Amino acid sequence: MSAEPDDASEGRNFLLLAFSQVVLRCGWIFKTESIIIPAVLDLIAGPGWIRGLLPILNRIGQSLPPLFYARTLKSMAQKKWSLCGTTLAMGICFSALAFCFVPTIRGGVDAWFPQSATWPSVWLTVAFLVCYFFFFTATGLNQVGFGTVQGKLVRVTKRGRLMLVANFFGAIAAIGLAAWLLPMWLTNDDAQVHYIFGFAGGAFLLSAFVSALLKERHDKSPHVKGTAVELFHDAFSVVVEDLNFRRLAVIAFCFGCSLMLFPHYQALARERLGAPLENLILWVIIQNGGTAAFSLLGGPLADWKGNRLVLKLMMCGVFLMPLIAVVLIHTGPSGAVLFNWLFLLVGVTPVMFRGLSNYVLEISPRSEHPRYLAALSLCVAAPMVASPAVGWALDAISYEAVFLTISVILFGGLLMTWTIEEPRHA
Repeated sequence: MSAEPDDASEGRNFLLLAFSQVVLRCGWIFKTESIIIPAVLDLIAGPGWIRGLLPILNRIGQSLPPLFYARTLKSMAQKKWSLCGTTLAMGICFSALAFCFVPTIRGGVDAWFPQSATWPSVWLTVAFLVCYFFFFTATGLNQVGFGTVQGKLVRVTKRGRLMLVANFFGAIAAIGLAAWLLPMWLTNDDAQVHYIFGFAGGAFLLSAFVSALLKERHDKSPHVKGTAVELFHDAFSVVVEDLNFRRLAVIAFCFGCSLMLFPHYQALARERLGAPLENLILWVIIQNGGTAAFSLLGGPLADWKGNRLVLKLMMCGVFLMPLIAVVLIHTGPSGAVLFNWLFLLVGVTPVMFRGLSNYVLEISPRSEHPRYLAALSLCVAAPMVASPAVGWALDAISYEAVFLTISVILFGGLLMTWTIEEPRHA
């Protein structure tokens, strides 16, 4: 249903989009929200319910702002400036967070508080969560912007190739940088967080510069303002009016449930299997290796057979993740070794996100891409209201009970992937 781009500069734009995403992924590995972010928060805070705030802040930032932004983005003459500006905001957020962890800055602020062991961690935890929220607000706008720019500048049968190039080469470059730099900045005795987050911020700023070089024709679309109620109605009407999207919304909701567990995999390994802090380096490398491998599978399949098949395969990996985690923590010393390789499956997540977005781009008219993408973000984010409760339940009940409950929900999402249409066969 989506019209093909007719821009004569498609080849140039393809390379620039791919390169900007490669650079973005090189920064992303230094702030991996399933590994590094929750581990740093554990170091300065501790309780599971605080760690449980991460997914809800993440998804609120990525869902509600795009909803209010969709009409503005639709009316922009050149969508690349949205992509550039939001990536720039991502870089600023992480640069500010890195600034908070600079030893001289952190020590100076600590001195303002009463001589208590808790106050320094309180201000740093609050600053951390605030920067994290604003970062993912920018990320949500960025993802809608990228999807819209991709829908305008890259034809349907090349979007899987773009996912492959961006994720595969991005993961390989990110792995090389992580293997080189993280051992210098992260040990069992010390975590130089300001260097880790500072590198991430710098990569995002560079990605913003690259996206500004895209060549894009001007659109002519009047700006239509709307109240909050009207904007929510825009997203809700997509679910009500489009049966196929309604089925996809169930898949997105179930996938969103899996995201609530992501900050807790590293905590599970450290608490139940005694994994050292240095294992974070290995885990981010394995996770990005998984992203590269699944992109090699998902990218060509998306262009050849369509995104429905990609969603089926990736959802299967998402479903298996918590089940395997529960099994491994009960298999003794061998489980500690095998648990490292569980993070290969975490690498499914970027491919699943891109598969959902690309599927939505195919089933919606080009003019409605921002609205459909914003509605998709809301569906993924909906279960996140339970995220703090999930973090509390992990401490109060058990990891096993929570992980197995989420697995049942994910199995329902996996079954739903057989009910959605393949747009290329319609």
